[in-house]
Amino acid sequence: MKGRLLVAAGVLAAATLGVLWFLSAYERVPAREWVGPSGEARLRQFLAAERFAERMGLSARELRSLPELDALEPGGVLLMPNRRQALEPARVTRILAWVAAGGHLVAEAEYPGVGDPLFDALAVARESGKVPQKPLAVEVRGRKLAVTFPDAAALKRGDAAARLRAGDKLYSFERGKGMVTVATSLHFARNGLIGQHDHAAFLWALLEATPAQELRVFFRPERLSLWGFLVSHALPALAAGALLLAAWLWRIAPRFGPVAPDAPPARRRLLDHLRASGRYFWANGLRARLVTAARDAALRRIARAQPDFAVAPQAERAARLASLIQISNEDATRFIGAGGAMRGADFIRVTQHAQRIHSALEKGDK
Repeated sequence: MKGRLLVAAGVLAAATLGVLWFLSAYERVPAREWVGPSGEARLRQFLAAERFAERMGLSARELRSLPELDALEPGGVLLMPNRRQALEPARVTRILAWVAAGGHLVAEAEYPGVGDPLFDALAVARESGKVPQKPLAVEVRGRKLAVTFPDAAALKRGDAAARLRAGDKLYSFERGKGMVTVATSLHFARNGLIGQHDHAAFLWALLEATPAQELRVFFRPERLSLWGFLVSHALPALAAGALLLAAWLWRIAPRFGPVAPDAPPARRRLLDHLRASGRYFWANGLRARLVTAARDAALRRIARAQPDFAVAPQAERAARLASLIQISNEDATRFIGAGGAMRGADFIRVTQHAQRIHSALEKGDK
């Protein structure tokens, strides 16, 4: 018992010493964790730059359509990132005319291998360069600002002196009454990066390079997509609808099991075909053909039983027929001469006489 108490006391003492050592060796401090943009910042890469410009006294807005680009007010700043392939030559010409009238265009070079009509119109060449290992020191009004350009492109323009230059990554030069700034990358103005190094101060130096009162950002207007809208705003409803559709299909789908044998082909009797033929003749107004066929078949049956019936006189033939089926001589005469269109009652009577002839001769054969 005493030994167990000593072991428990030793374990408790070791645990206490471990806790005291941990608290003395480590300190709890806050740490930053990058979670990425969310909400509106995820869709608008230059939202932080717009908010910064508003805090500095400029009005800021994002242009989401090409007609808005045609209605630029004079004297403002237009920020144009890459991926602007929707601009046709006529609209590029209007943008440059807006610059010459006093506007300030800040444009980002397209990716290597992608055509850039805007830079071609500005006589700015894109070349392969090196990725700077550290931020560039850009001199602005006697101050050196640290600005990063994380790309391997380079710009070249040799027809005019630059008012502002960042190595071979950025040039600012005059065009008419306005100003143009071309850069290999607008990395320094995007969300999450404008607060690093001297990016905000450098962006403000660009914005106040001309007496501008507004900032407009033209950032890749996207085409309207019904599927994209539903995914963004109605994803739970789409998922629920898909589940309901799958459940309905599962309910109505045939179950697996033995293959049911094919039904045997239906075989009709000869009488069924005769009835169908009679109905066809009757419905198409061919009653006379039915009468003639019934009469001739009955008379041929009598001729086979009585060979001299066909050459006997008319009166004798009528008498024989009347005696055979027990009808009057007048009815027998009418039967022998039956033909053509007749009323329904007469048609039935002729058919009955023909049937009685066949029945009487069959009894005689037996």
